[in-house]
Amino acid sequence: MSFTDTLKQKLVNNQYKPTIVYAEGWDQSIYDAAKQLKANNIVRPILIFRTETEVFSGIDLDYVVIEKMDLTKYATFLYECRKAKGMTEDQAKQLAKQPNYLASLMVKMGEADGEICGIQYSTKDTLKPALQIIKTAPEAKLVCSAFVLEKGDDQYIFGDCAINLYPDSTQLANIAKMLGFFAKDIVSMTNLKIALLSYSTAGSGAGESVDKVRGAYELLKNDEEAKAFQIFGEIQFDASFVPQVMHKKAKALNWDTNAKIYVFPNIDAGNIGYKIAQRMGGYDAIGPVLIGLDLPVNDLSRGASTEDVVKLSYITAYQAIIRKSK
Repeated sequence: MSFTDTLKQKLVNNQYKPTIVYAEGWDQSIYDAAKQLKANNIVRPILIFRTETEVFSGIDLDYVVIEKMDLTKYATFLYECRKAKGMTEDQAKQLAKQPNYLASLMVKMGEADGEICGIQYSTKDTLKPALQIIKTAPEAKLVCSAFVLEKGDDQYIFGDCAINLYPDSTQLANIAKMLGFFAKDIVSMTNLKIALLSYSTAGSGAGESVDKVRGAYELLKNDEEAKAFQIFGEIQFDASFVPQVMHKKAKALNWDTNAKIYVFPNIDAGNIGYKIAQRMGGYDAIGPVLIGLDLPVNDLSRGASTEDVVKLSYITAYQAIIRKSK
């Protein structure tokens, strides 16, 4: 059974049905996914529309229409949240009219358990209101992104592919741990081998990027939290994925199977890498899942299908259930 099928079954069996707000309710893929999720009794969707003309005929879902709403309470909350950073009351009123801001406000104010945005908004415009309103979780050093690459029963975790442009050694080390705990707690992976990717394997190459990845590995070797995982770096992708190559290039590495979690040295490599796996390798790319926020907010690719929305909704709902249980 695939990860998403397993997650779906957990959600069906769970008595609590999380409320998920969709910032772009006017998008056909969002609407079709929300209908499917409601019909399967997995989540309670709330769709946001900007105008009455965007509302689908015969809709049988909970929804709000911004042009018909009294947004006073949302604007007031946003102003109180951001006035110390220089936001004016008028700016707060204008931002509260934006679906991406309204969705994050609804989550923060307890009207929804999680948010999905990004099928039309950019990652930047999905993340900005989430960081301003929901903020980073107290235990998180940063926010990063993960993709679940899935084909049948086969799953991999890629990150960071969407947020941190050029992470330094400390940030890479934190990303590795965050991806590891995401794989363990949300994806229920048992093979927690993490590869810190580079164009060099165990000193075969040199350069600033190699030093950065090697520095992250040195930090992780002395990190108590990181002991929950098997981590190696710096390592080339082929040496982390193909056992025969691994045993030639990384002779000190005694893994019996390939890595399942891949930490990329920068956003260029991560973004290109997941899209190659998706488009050429035939993997479903679920995400980007945002890790490190205080409440669940997840970002869709602007090329997302209805099925992509459904699968990301499973993850968002499960994150919400775990968050509620804490």
